[in-house]
Amino acid sequence: MSISFVLGNLFGRALLSFALVWVACWLASRLDWRTALASSRRWYGLLSVAVLTLLGMGSAIVSAGGVR
Repeated sequence: MSISFVLGNLFGRALLSFALVWVACWLASRLDWRTALASSRRWYGLLSVAVLTLLGMGSAIVSAGGVR
């Protein structure tokens, strides 16, 4: 695997994870997108993004057969 493939995969997963966290915050803030954006950028939102990104990368690595 090339480094650009891995970095692109990581960036894409982080972007999708942020979108999922934002949607959860949007639903929790009663469909107010400004409040959802503010709460998704707090420490717990960023921690959730990091955890989801790492879980996604870990799942991709395990399903691909692990690290060689």
